[in-house]
Amino acid sequence: MVRLMKDGMPPMQALRQVSSHYTALLLSSPHEYIREKVNDIEDLSVRIMRNLRKAGQGEAASGQKRIVMAEQLYPSDILKLVADDVQGIVLAGGGTTAHVSILSKSLQIPLLMTDRRDLLLLPEDTPVLMDAYMGAIYVDPPQKIVKRFREREKTRSIALQRSAGVADETATRDGARVRLMANVNLLSEIPLARKLKAEGVGLYRTEFPFLIRTAFPSEAEQLPIYRRLFEEMKGRPVTIRTLDVGGEKVLPYLDAPPEPNPELGLRSIRFTLSHRDIFTTQIRAILRAAAGARDARIMFPMISSLDEFLEARQVVFSAMEELSEEKLDFCDRPSIGMMVELPSLVDIMDELADVTDFFAIGTNDFVQYMLAVDRTNHRVSQYYASHHPAVLRGLDRIVRAADRKGKEVSICGEMAHEKAHLPFLLGIGIRLFSVNPQFLPQLQESISRISLSEAREYADALLSRSSLKRIQEIMADRKWKERFGL
Repeated sequence: MVRLMKDGMPPMQALRQVSSHYTALLLSSPHEYIREKVNDIEDLSVRIMRNLRKAGQGEAASGQKRIVMAEQLYPSDILKLVADDVQGIVLAGGGTTAHVSILSKSLQIPLLMTDRRDLLLLPEDTPVLMDAYMGAIYVDPPQKIVKRFREREKTRSIALQRSAGVADETATRDGARVRLMANVNLLSEIPLARKLKAEGVGLYRTEFPFLIRTAFPSEAEQLPIYRRLFEEMKGRPVTIRTLDVGGEKVLPYLDAPPEPNPELGLRSIRFTLSHRDIFTTQIRAILRAAAGARDARIMFPMISSLDEFLEARQVVFSAMEELSEEKLDFCDRPSIGMMVELPSLVDIMDELADVTDFFAIGTNDFVQYMLAVDRTNHRVSQYYASHHPAVLRGLDRIVRAADRKGKEVSICGEMAHEKAHLPFLLGIGIRLFSVNPQFLPQLQESISRISLSEAREYADALLSRSSLKRIQEIMADRKWKERFGL
């Protein structure tokens, strides 16, 4: 480059010519490792170019709690951002190199990629909330969103602080064994679940790989995700819920007409049964990923009838036959269960228990559909009452039916980690709770304070009341609050 400039070539042109020469030289190598060194050439070239243009004078001031948005970054940029104490990186419309990805992970800087190039046009100092766990970006988020995330981070921080005190097993004050499992949205949550001694994955939500793509993921794309889940939870039960889209979880690439009431439309198991190719692809990926797993479980969401469950279960059996004929390794004895979210199941629980391997109660939708209340609508939020007598009695009937048939029943909705409902749930016979990992220490501590005999007495008292007012009076009684440490 110096020689070219001495011959009269402008510095920028000399830089581009030398950079192009070495880039072409490296790209011609048959070795991938050598070809990847092109990134370093590009990095060095950009740094020299910035110095020549004195671009640094126009850069934004560094500071704490800043999120950087860029089209492309290089390894040296990452190191500079660490020195500036940047909190997160968003690559909008560009891409990332292997070096940048590895470096950001090792330096614990959250990094997200998006095809939303309009983010690059945001004015400086625009408030942005970056949720690296869910892969979401909120521009100028409302205070209720900020508050929710701050509470989540506070809970997560407390959970990590308590991890040293988490026991390997959970039991009530009088020694009744209770199992605690983790709800998992992203594979990045598994290390926390293990650290907090989750006894398995009670619910793995498979929607995320579908929501972040521009087309339905193939079997080959889903396989490594599920395989890693089983590998990282080796020896422990893993329950994978099949695709649960529709309602508020909309696939952006799905070419389907809008529905007037999507919560009652083509969602969850109705969607997958109507798109059998998508369903079969996912089931095949799960079965192949679970090859060799000790306790692999497949769970169907939003089941409304016995016929629906049997139809969905047959898809699993058919996929197993296909994989066997193709001589591929797969799990040939998965447990097959269902979510209990719809009131229509309460009266047929005995018949369902004859054909299913396990149940998981999703209390969020169970309450919503039992009471015909949209839980996201603040105008009717006062009617969303988890302690409604119909809800409590419905839960009791579900658990009793499962117990009669010797079938496992867990609970995995919001009620599972709410201290106010814990004595009732233990009292009606729930012995398996699945919650977001950060709630595990608090849940274990709360359970250890409760006597099972007192919990049964408390549950019977609530079940005997038929009005919300009477139930609230019992729940607010100081006697029970003191006994349960509420």
